[in-house]
Order: sequence, then structure tokens, then C-alpha cells
Amino acid sequence: MQSLPTLALVIIVIAGMTILISRDWRIIAIALGVQYLGVFILVSLTWPINLAVIKLITGWMATAAIAFTCLRHNRSATQPESFASFLFRGLAGLLIVLLIFILSPSVQSQIFPSVDLILIQGGLMMIGLSLMKLGLNSEPYPVIISLFSFLAGFEVIHAALELSSLLTGLFVVVNLGLALTGVYLIVSMEDTKATSEEGDLR
Repeated sequence: MQSLPTLALVIIVIAGMTILISRDWRIIAIALGVQYLGVFILVSLTWPINLAVIKLITGWMATAAIAFTCLRHNRSATQPESFASFLFRGLAGLLIVLLIFILSPSVQSQIFPSVDLILIQGGLMMIGLSLMKLGLNSEPYPVIISLFSFLAGFEVIHAALELSSLLTGLFVVVNLGLALTGVYLIVSMEDTKATSEEGDLR
């Protein structure tokens, strides 16, 4: 049984690193969807399956809304970047992962003594990696994805502290509202780019 939470943690770390390092929106969307699967496994350790499934479905719906918006507007798959930028993000992500593994036992003993260590590690991994992603980007798509990942990490730790149907519904509303905001910002940005390109051609 212990192997399942460990697998979920591995999924979260790999998906989080992929979200941080990649610039391809398709790969990032897939990684976020996989990350929500890890979130579902961790949350199901402390919550009933029917409530844990709500988080999984909500996450996939939000991810799909953003991804289909990018697909509809023919967003470019990749953005050119230097190897130094790629290496910096990779090393920064590895540093965050290492620090969380080192500090999480102290966080458990001093702040969350009643929470399983693997839940703390999974939640902090998503929070730490998403904050790094958020700090390195200003475009709507990576910012919204980072916020999704941050909320997922917070929800994993919160789920271990309290079981509340009301807060579960609130998190659903927040995630879907964030998805709608992301869709609006992406559409606005793409329309602005198209208008600017038309003006340059004239």
C-alpha cells in the first residue's frame, strides 16, 4: 500500500519538473493532467474516494479548457530559448526538490505533526516548483498553469488537515474560475498579437 503514495510523489515530482522546464504548451498541459492524477492518489489517502475524484475531475476540466483554447488559437508549440535558460530552470527545480526533501521532516514535526510526511512532500513540491515557474514567466498560459499547480499543492496539504464538503466546493469554484480567467487572458493576448501583426503588414 505504501508503494502507491510513493508512486504518486514520483509522478508529482516528474510532472512538476516538466511543467517548470518545458516551454511547449502541449507538454505542459499533459504534465499538469498527470500531476492531478498524483494529487488524486495523495488526497484519497485521507479523503473518501468520491471527494478525491472531484479534485481530479476539476483539475482535468480546468486543464482541458486552457489547452483547447490554445489549440483553437493555433498557439505555437514551442518557443525558442537558449540552453543556459533551460539549464537554469532544470537546476533550480532540482534545488527546490532537494530542499523540500531535506526540510519536510522538520516541517512535519514542527507545523503539521498529524500529517503524513509524503503528503507534506507532495504538496510542498507542487507549491515550490509552481512558485519558481510563476517567477520566471509573465505570459498568461504559464502563469495560469503555475497557479493551478500551486492550488493543487495547497489542496493536498489542506485535505490532510480537514475534511470539508463546503471547502471542496469552494476549491472547485476557484479552479474553474481561474480556468475561465486564463481562457480570457489567452484569447485577449492572441487577439492583440493578431491585430498587431495585421497593423505591421499594412
